[in-house]
Amino acid sequence: MGGHPYFRQKPLLSREARAAVQAAGREAEDKATKELMAPQEPQEGEFGGGVKRRKATVATDVSMELDILDCPVCYHPLRPPIFQCAVGHVVCSSCCTKLPDKCHSCCITTSYNRCHIIEHVVNSTKVSCLYGNLGCTAKIPYYEKEEHEKMCPHGPCFCPETNCSFSGSTSMLHEHFASVHMWHCIRLSYNKAFRFRVAQGSTILEGEDGHLFLVNMVLEPIGGVISLFSIQPNFTGSTFKCKLSVSCPEMSYSQVSQFPMRSTNLFDGLPKDCFLFVVPNLLLRDIITNATASVSVSVTLIPP
Repeated sequence: MGGHPYFRQKPLLSREARAAVQAAGREAEDKATKELMAPQEPQEGEFGGGVKRRKATVATDVSMELDILDCPVCYHPLRPPIFQCAVGHVVCSSCCTKLPDKCHSCCITTSYNRCHIIEHVVNSTKVSCLYGNLGCTAKIPYYEKEEHEKMCPHGPCFCPETNCSFSGSTSMLHEHFASVHMWHCIRLSYNKAFRFRVAQGSTILEGEDGHLFLVNMVLEPIGGVISLFSIQPNFTGSTFKCKLSVSCPEMSYSQVSQFPMRSTNLFDGLPKDCFLFVVPNLLLRDIITNATASVSVSVTLIPP
């Protein structure tokens, strides 16, 4: 039995070898203890003792039925402050003041309290402007969408020519006038008089900031009737003024008028309710031919 390898006695380690093994064991134990006692880096999604770290705000594409953000009573978009009954049915502030102490939905007698979570939702729900295809890149809260689009500078303007259905931004309209209808376009500075010849039909003026103006002249029995419009997609309350003058030194004749310009998007064609500048027939060149009748006028555009 003594010769079987399984029962052979293992060789004894020397004293030096045993000391080296013990030292290595103590070193490994010390290292493990230090690692255990060292402050732990928070794991992803956690902080400290299991408290979740707040995620960074990121834009996310989501789909939702926006009518759930409408007041269930008046059907207008909900906007802060928003109130809720004891059960949780929400209502806008305007309707809240008109309702009795009874919920419009569950009909229980209740008082209304602010619903901050829904206010946070409606403030965070951003939508695109209807006129994104015309250049508007704004992202606005859902409840401000209608107000924004009423004042959006990228809203559509329309071609006033008969049987022309074109619409687009002012820059698109400018290109359309020049390339399709061959209307003459003149670029000029504000608050500076500029003399040019106005012919029957339409002429486009472009301000130094790209704003468009339309000058139109038609022949009437009393003379050449000139109207001038500011082309804007939406009326903003800012009104340009215009100073028109015409003179004929040979006849010692001069005529000057300053007036506020009518703003229009030309949806219904050229407006009728505007200031008219009438040039007498005797000042019109080629009045006999009519089609080529024109007059030299001085125009000064005055911004708001």
